[in-house]
Amino acid sequence: MLRVTPMRVGSCRVRPFAAGLAGWRKVDLPALATLIETPNANVLVDCGYGPAFFDATHRFPARAYRIATPVQLPDHEHIMSQLNCRPDLIVLTHMHGDHVAGLMDLPRDVPVCASGAAIAHLATLRGVKATLEACPPILRDGVLARAPQPVEDQDLIETELPEFPQGRDLLGTGELIAIPLPGHGVGQIGIWVPQTAHFLIADAAYGREALRTGRMPPAFVLHRLGDAARYRDTFARLRRLMGARPDITFVPSHCREVIT
Repeated sequence: MLRVTPMRVGSCRVRPFAAGLAGWRKVDLPALATLIETPNANVLVDCGYGPAFFDATHRFPARAYRIATPVQLPDHEHIMSQLNCRPDLIVLTHMHGDHVAGLMDLPRDVPVCASGAAIAHLATLRGVKATLEACPPILRDGVLARAPQPVEDQDLIETELPEFPQGRDLLGTGELIAIPLPGHGVGQIGIWVPQTAHFLIADAAYGREALRTGRMPPAFVLHRLGDAARYRDTFARLRRLMGARPDITFVPSHCREVIT
């Protein structure tokens, strides 16, 4: 049996319109990590926030990141407070702080993977540029110290998904498939789980609401966090997939509907 369990690992306070959601009053958006338990492996997709985020943003200029998106992380939301098993593999969908900070709390001998493009880009970041790319130096160093391996090392297989026909077979069993979702950050990937029809789409949309309505973040946000043209293309393909496959459960990494 295969089980998919999203977990809220902290949250950040933002204005909804900046995430392509309805409203202007600030709301808390969860930072989700997802545990996928298969018969032979436990895979953790993303790690949410962690104490390392606060260490990394204690001083300026990195503190500006914390000011722009105030973060809450109650003790009961720490990743290690929620895991019911030891992960066999950790997958980082991309290298932003709200997806990687919790990695520092996890056992150091658990293998980590991400896209080759995300790993290579992270290694080029220095000083203020690392903060501007949403992964301040302490977090950058912590991720690179784990020697993440590229998902492209795994076999390329068919997904049978309209709009996203191929991906990388993470476990060699066809149970978890890493699919490129370009536009947000560098080298973003999502995870398709065919058996349960879950599609973890990282930050390709900030919520199911955004996909249903077709509302994207404003242009300045898209340009600030990645490649706006590629984001729009990925978002449009996800919307078409949502229409073609109503059986799929989409799991955006900051969706309030996922964690109620």
